[in-house]
Amino acid sequence: MGKKELLKSSRAVRLIYFSIGLAAGTAFVVYLGSLYNQLTLAFSQEEQFVPTRIYSDVSQILVSQPRAYIERKLKSLGYNYKSNPDSIQFTLHPVNYPPYLIPEGNPMLDLVDVSGPPGSPNAKEKPITLQFESKGHTSPLQSIEIASHQLTDIYLEPEQIATLSRGGEVKKEIRSSLKFSEIPAPVWKAIIAVEDQHFLEHKGLDPRGIARAFWVNLKTFSLAQGGSTITQQLVKNLMARHTKNLFRKLNELVLAVLLELRFDKEEILERYLNEVYLGQVGSLEIHGVAEGAQYFFGKNIEDLNLAEITLMAGLIRGPGYYSPYRYHKRAIERQRLVLRKMVETGQIAEAEAKAAASMPIQLAPPQNSATKAPYFSDYVKAEILRLLKDKMNEQEVVSAGFHVYTTLNTDINEHAQRAVSEGITQLEGRLKLLPEERLEGALATVEQKTGYVRALVGGRNYSQSNFNRILNMKRQVGSTFKPVVYLTAFQQKQDAQGIPYGPGYPIEDRPWTLNYDRGNQSWSPSNYEKGFRGWITLKTALINSVNVAASKLGYAVGIDKVIQTARALGVESYLPNVPSLSLGVAELSPIELLRLYSTLGNRGLQNELTVVRGITQGNGQGYARFTNYPKQVADTASVDLLTDVLQGVFTEGTARKAGKMGFVQPAAGKTGTTNNHRDAWFAGYTPQLTAVVWVGLDQSTTGKKKSKVSLTGASGALPIWVSFMKAALANTQPTPFPQSPLLVSLPIDTHTGKAAKDDCPKSQVSIEKYIQENEPHDKTCEPNWPISAPAVVQD
Repeated sequence: MGKKELLKSSRAVRLIYFSIGLAAGTAFVVYLGSLYNQLTLAFSQEEQFVPTRIYSDVSQILVSQPRAYIERKLKSLGYNYKSNPDSIQFTLHPVNYPPYLIPEGNPMLDLVDVSGPPGSPNAKEKPITLQFESKGHTSPLQSIEIASHQLTDIYLEPEQIATLSRGGEVKKEIRSSLKFSEIPAPVWKAIIAVEDQHFLEHKGLDPRGIARAFWVNLKTFSLAQGGSTITQQLVKNLMARHTKNLFRKLNELVLAVLLELRFDKEEILERYLNEVYLGQVGSLEIHGVAEGAQYFFGKNIEDLNLAEITLMAGLIRGPGYYSPYRYHKRAIERQRLVLRKMVETGQIAEAEAKAAASMPIQLAPPQNSATKAPYFSDYVKAEILRLLKDKMNEQEVVSAGFHVYTTLNTDINEHAQRAVSEGITQLEGRLKLLPEERLEGALATVEQKTGYVRALVGGRNYSQSNFNRILNMKRQVGSTFKPVVYLTAFQQKQDAQGIPYGPGYPIEDRPWTLNYDRGNQSWSPSNYEKGFRGWITLKTALINSVNVAASKLGYAVGIDKVIQTARALGVESYLPNVPSLSLGVAELSPIELLRLYSTLGNRGLQNELTVVRGITQGNGQGYARFTNYPKQVADTASVDLLTDVLQGVFTEGTARKAGKMGFVQPAAGKTGTTNNHRDAWFAGYTPQLTAVVWVGLDQSTTGKKKSKVSLTGASGALPIWVSFMKAALANTQPTPFPQSPLLVSLPIDTHTGKAAKDDCPKSQVSIEKYIQENEPHDKTCEPNWPISAPAVVQD
């Protein structure tokens, strides 16, 4: 090849290389331009998402409670306490919740500063000393001292139990945005000191940091050190690029410089402080120093002290690695490093660093988006949507940043979940089920004097089935409906012959047929035992759940009157006007049955069942408060008479084995079993709590092969109810039911239902309670029972 040809070839090669380089350079510039546009758009479109959070009720610490329970409660609420052999000392957290959660008139309200807007952190720190009777975990609390005052009880703050998250493909982050002027200077100074000491001087790149990172990476043969400035970290966060490779690092370097040319330092720092990732609540990411302050310390950002600020600043490098909840020692070591860096950079004096290092760190209770009471939280969410349906839709409620304060008692709810899960497992062990059949259960309990629902469990295991049977299920309630029939009779006072309805009223248990609907239909109820007892009293009939007796009584008082009583007690579902209603053919929800029995437990005074006590906005301002206005829906004396009879269910009736299970509290209740034995109920109450338990199969197997499941209220639901009540009332002294002064006791001639003569045989006399002025006055001692009523009745 000649010289000319060689030169032409060389020029052609250079031209090709130049063209390739120009094209590559142009493509890279276009690529960077595209990334830069994405970056500036992300920078300017700051999205705020502050989720609605759900909290339990306040927790009561009461004299006589065991030390183990109190220590467990303090730990769950994140208290640092000093444990001595016979005492515990701690400092009360600020009252950053509505003070009305503490019962009105409680002395604690006078000793703790609760002035200012509801929800604001306005309580002064108060030292508390708990003195115990002796050493040991079971030692009962003897005295409570706060600010030199002796109290019998105190209340600790609510515990966060759930964080509502957005659905769909929306990125699940929690963030609140603040203006730079709203962020205290020590916060950004601490972060600059530990993350990027030369932030205020460089233009997006720190040559010294890059050189240091390069040397470390060279020694370790890795990309362990990034040398990233705050601007570079912001670029990475905004572009959602968390992987490490050389090409992306180069992109970040160039974009960081461009970002510095476009925005000033204050804008960049503000955006970084609102963007920085600080932790995880389940699937939700915590972003920004404002949410970090709430997450780790339960405080607003302006209320943090230097110790808390430096702990939070130290987490940025690795929120999981330095988590103070999981690796407390590691987090404190990192905090000390931040304090040293602040001293080195002249941000604080040595004395300030030492003082901060000696401050005790009081962490907020750890949060978990999986929730501590998932069935209860689902119910609360549904209730919030119902209460606010005219103001907000679901997505607006979720992202409103509300603090929802509920009636939940976390300890009682744990007892309820354990009782259901363990009780059903034990029950399945005794039954022979087909593989496709699986028993389920539900339990709800309410403090009847307030209407506060303290626990709600909609299934045996939420992770296996989140179907909430409390919220979404209706089933036939069986014999748990019978007390409505008997209360109707007690309130009606007398039968057609003028004989007072009461526990001693005679009724015949024998085969009986009712023709109704103009003779087009007939009904012949049968007893569970398939036998008949003959003449018995109403008390014997109810505590032994005799079907024929309940059927006759319902017919005598009128099914329409029974429906009226049920409606007054809070039943809202459809009630068929048929004779079998007396035996519980109506399908009710567990909540309806709970409302009915809690009204009985509250002596006919009905409180609306409540799961939400109040709602505040994120700034602590009150948004809504829910107050009960009880109403008397049933005659007190009649309800007290019914309660007295229902106590016999535990002593000599269908729930008598509760005593053998170790249950010793005064209680009244009723078992319930459906005709096909696929649903079992127990509903009952003590002077403190009312609880309803359901056990059964979710789906009917009618028409298919099915196992011989034979559930009864006594064998299926009662053991779970007893297990729960024993745990829930473990620290409660047995107290008798209050009783109307209108109830009087007198000897009854069981053959007539009238007062017994003095010389009547003891076998024929029963001492029973009646409502004064409706008690029998005529005295009898009939040798025989009344003449039997017709076996077939025409309605």
